[in-house]
Amino acid sequence: MRFSVHHLTRFEFDQPSGHSIHDVRLTPKPASGQRIVSWRIEGPGKRSDWTDGHGNQVTTFSVAQAHQAIEIEVTGLYEYSGADQWLRYAETPTLPAPFWLRNSGMARHDASFDPMIEDLAERAAEPTQRVTVLHEVMERVGRRIAYKTGVSTVDTTAIEALARGAGVAQDSAHVFIAACRRLGVPARYVSGYLRNDDPELHVGRTSHSWAEAWVPGLDWVGFDPTNGISPRGDSLRVAVGLDYRDAAPVSGRRVGFGDATMTVEASVKSVD
Repeated sequence: MRFSVHHLTRFEFDQPSGHSIHDVRLTPKPASGQRIVSWRIEGPGKRSDWTDGHGNQVTTFSVAQAHQAIEIEVTGLYEYSGADQWLRYAETPTLPAPFWLRNSGMARHDASFDPMIEDLAERAAEPTQRVTVLHEVMERVGRRIAYKTGVSTVDTTAIEALARGAGVAQDSAHVFIAACRRLGVPARYVSGYLRNDDPELHVGRTSHSWAEAWVPGLDWVGFDPTNGISPRGDSLRVAVGLDYRDAAPVSGRRVGFGDATMTVEASVKSVD
């Protein structure tokens, strides 16, 4: 199957900015069976490409003259022809698995997670039981966090989302990651793309979010608690991190005063 991507991010400033810098983490990391047919990232100003500490490829656009708006556009085409039950990546980890147990940031956990997972701790510690336990965690998160737009922001933490019981893909991913780490299972945040032309999937008009957990012998295994599925060939990974902030598709800073407004519109659809 082939999927097309068109992703437009626009920043508007209510007062002119003299200098702005935007980091874009939207370069795909295809899994086995996936192939990038074409991919283009376009933005204004000076461009530089580099790799961050989590192994993500970053494209930075720097605009050094007065401006009141910025547009960053991604267009691409990818395809999948594999038969694996989960996405496998032929890559050397940049960080050891224990790094992804850090209890900090937006995926921080506390005792409020215990009622949801405390009966799973013993089995989670057993490598042969880990995949089964992780699927159970995913199902519990799916039951606990109802998919609902407009009730959270990009700054909502896992603890806040768990207390609210509703949110979007970012919130479900953070809650799943926090639950895994509380069980002693390394887990990390994934940003990427999933088709949003399928009404049976919970995917907004932006990029998508899911999680990966470390399983001995299998390495990183993906879980999409928003949809209750293991990510498949239509799920295209672009960045990983401890939480959303590490893997944000587009982040920026600027010199200037006033407020900034960001709008995002993404279309990911089958073209077969």
